[in-house]
Amino acid sequence: MAKVTKMPGRMCRFYLNGRCLYEEMLNPGYNREWRCRVLKDLEGKYDKLLLQADNFHLDEQAFRDLWEQRIEEHLKSTVVCRKMVPRDEEGFPFCAALHEEVCLFEQPECEGVCSRFEPHKK
Repeated sequence: MAKVTKMPGRMCRFYLNGRCLYEEMLNPGYNREWRCRVLKDLEGKYDKLLLQADNFHLDEQAFRDLWEQRIEEHLKSTVVCRKMVPRDEEGFPFCAALHEEVCLFEQPECEGVCSRFEPHKK
């Protein structure tokens, strides 16, 4: 007897790159574990640098130069990401697995057409 498998869920509004975004769409941002680790790390470093710049009365250009240097150091040394790709033309890191601020690798894989299937809205 042949094994019956579900149809792919590509036409579902919750489907994105093989992942199911149903839970994230129900309550966006609720599960902080799904947020991109790289962005979380950079946000913490930015906040720390803002405090340092304020304490040392740095001007805007000095702050900008330091921030660019910190981003470079961070991306070269501590980034642990499964799908980081080169910087875009504006100079920001770009990730093919990033959807808004959520890492797609943290989302469950799409099981195919399921009881939550909803076609894309037109």
